[in-house]
Amino acid sequence: MKKKFVLGAMATALAAALAGTAHAQSSVTLYGIIDNGITYVNNAGGHSLWRMDDGINQASRWGLRGVEDLGGGLKTIFTLENGFSLNTGQAGHGGALFGRRAFVGLQSGTFGTLIAGYDYDFIYDYVSYYTNVAQFAPSYSFHGAYDIDRLAGEPVSNMVRYETPNWHGFGAGVMYGFSNIPGSFAGTPTGNPRVISAGIKYSPTGSFNAPYSMAAVFTKTDGGNAARGVGTMAQVALDAQSIYTVALGGMVSLTDSLSLNGVYTYTNASKSPLGVVVVNAYEAGLSYRLSPFLTVGGGFTYVDQRKLGKYNLYSAGVDYRLSKRTDVYLFGTLQHAFAGQKFADNFLVSTPYSVPGHGGSLFGNNASTTDNQLAVQVGIRHTF
Repeated sequence: MKKKFVLGAMATALAAALAGTAHAQSSVTLYGIIDNGITYVNNAGGHSLWRMDDGINQASRWGLRGVEDLGGGLKTIFTLENGFSLNTGQAGHGGALFGRRAFVGLQSGTFGTLIAGYDYDFIYDYVSYYTNVAQFAPSYSFHGAYDIDRLAGEPVSNMVRYETPNWHGFGAGVMYGFSNIPGSFAGTPTGNPRVISAGIKYSPTGSFNAPYSMAAVFTKTDGGNAARGVGTMAQVALDAQSIYTVALGGMVSLTDSLSLNGVYTYTNASKSPLGVVVVNAYEAGLSYRLSPFLTVGGGFTYVDQRKLGKYNLYSAGVDYRLSKRTDVYLFGTLQHAFAGQKFADNFLVSTPYSVPGHGGSLFGNNASTTDNQLAVQVGIRHTF
C-alpha cells in the first residue's frame, strides 16, 4: 500500500512538471539582414569615388529574439541585435557587441509591453517606415549628413519603454532613457544623455501592412553633445546640448499597386555655438509595384535649415525580388544645396563623425566641394 502511494505521488508530480513544461513554452529565433553593393559618388571631397558599400539598402545585422510563455497571456521577451560591416567584418555602433538592440521585458495582449535596456526611440520604430528610404530609396536619402531628425535610427541607452496593446487600430508608447550620472539627472555634455520619447500610431489592421496608416512622435535628448557615439549625430555636429524633434508620417495605397508615403519633421537644437537651430523637413514619395517581384519608386525631400541653408533631395529606386528573402536593386540620390548651404553632403557618404579627431562639424571629409552630390548604388540584399 505504501509503495502504491509513493508511486502515485511520483506520477502526480511528474504529470504536473510535464504540464508546466508544456504550458511555459519558449523559443529563440536567429534572424538577420546581409546587404552589400557597389557605390559611385560623383564628388566626394572633390573626387569621384567608387567603393564597396554595405548596409545602404538596410544596415547589415544579426540578432536573437526570444520569447517564453508564462501563462495567462503573459510572456517574457528579449532581443539582442548586432550591427556590422559586411566588407570589413567590424561591429557597428562603435564596436558594441549588440549595438542596435539589447533589451528584456514582459509582454501581454491585455496590458501591453514593458522592456528595459538599449533600444531605438519611437521616431525610428513608428515614423521611419514612411520615409523614401524605407520604401524604395537608399540610406543616402536620409536628411543630411548629420541625420538631423534621427530618422536613420539612433538607439537609446539605459532606457525603459512601454507600449500599449492595439486598441481598434491605435497604439502608443513612451520611453525614458536615464543618464545614469550622479547629480546629473538631465545628462551632461560629455556623458550619457537623458532621452524622452513618446509616440502614437494608427492602422486599421494594427500593422504597417494596411491600406493606410500614420504615426506621430516626439523625442527630446539632453546632454551627450560632446561625446561621439553618445549624443545624437545632429547634437555632435551642432554641439547642441539639447535637441528635440517632432515627426509625423503616413502612407496610403492609392490602388492595389500604387502607394504614396510622406514624412514631416520639425527639429529644434539649442544651447550650441550657433544659438538655436531650427530645421523643417518635408518628404514625399510614390512606389509602384509592376509585378509581385518588381517595384519602382521616386521621391522628393525639401530640407529648410534656415540659418544653415537649404537643400533638395531627389531619390529613386528599382527593386527586383529573386525570392522571398533575396532581392537586387538599383538606387540613386541627388542632393542640391542652396540658400546658404554651399556643400552637398549625403548621409553615409559624408558624416560629421568622419572628421578626424572630433565631431562638431556639419560636413565630413567626403562632403562635395560643390552644391551637388550624386550617389548611385547597385546591390543585393538577403534576409534570414
